[in-house]
Amino acid sequence: MTGKDKRRFFRLPVASRVFIEIESPPPGSIGPGKVARCDTLDVSHSGLRVRLAESVTVGAILQIGVELPGESEPFYLVGQVRWRMRDKENPGSWIAGFEVLNALGSDIEHWEAALMEMDERTPSP
Repeated sequence: MTGKDKRRFFRLPVASRVFIEIESPPPGSIGPGKVARCDTLDVSHSGLRVRLAESVTVGAILQIGVELPGESEPFYLVGQVRWRMRDKENPGSWIAGFEVLNALGSDIEHWEAALMEMDERTPSP
């Protein structure tokens, strides 16, 4: 991002397991489509940055499952790929930024509450 940082929320450097449905199942089939397992680099109320083994399409709206440390259940979210780039530190990997969308049936309210608690527990720099 150039110039002033326009983020509304503080990013938390949280490492967690993420599952992203990068390809929907064929029409009429039951079950998930193609799911990629990846890891977060950081999270915020409105998004997450992940490292994954394959590229995702910028602009795609995808189903995301996030297992935050200290939480008993995963958070099921809907996110839009805002950007992606090759991971210079890990050849063959990608880094992507997702905006968490306010989607019906998602865990966005629980996600925001959990991150608010984590933010309050994080010492200020």
